[in-house]
Order: sequence, then C-alpha cells, then structure tokens
Amino acid sequence: MSLREYILKDLNTIRNPQLLQQCFEYIQTIKKAEKKAPNKNKVLQFAGLLNNKQASAIINSINENFNSIEGEW
Repeated sequence: MSLREYILKDLNTIRNPQLLQQCFEYIQTIKKAEKKAPNKNKVLQFAGLLNNKQASAIINSINENFNSIEGEW
C-alpha cells in the first residue's frame, strides 16, 4: 500500500466533522506553501554588489544600532 493510500484510508475512518475540517485546512495550507516559488534567484541577483569593506561597514552599523535594547523590558 502506498503512502497516499494509507493517508486516504485514515481520512476515511475519521467521522468527526471538526477533525475533518482541520485536516482539510492543513492540506490547503500545505498546497499554498508548495506553490510559492523560492526566491533564491531574486536574492542572488545582489550577490557581489558589495565589496568586503562595504559589507563589513553595514554589518558593524547594524550591530551598533540594533543589537542592544534601550530602556527597561
């Protein structure tokens, strides 16, 4: 028996409508996530635009300005 058949068999045994609704919603979520195209190529289009000195300056600026919490938490 294939994995698909096992899943369908299990789904067929569920009688609780709320549980079936949860299964349906989960499947819909998975389908949406599967359709999203990875953005690897969009990110890679910026590769090499900064030299090491520029990249280090940006990293240092981020660390100095955003890596500390001011005030009380």
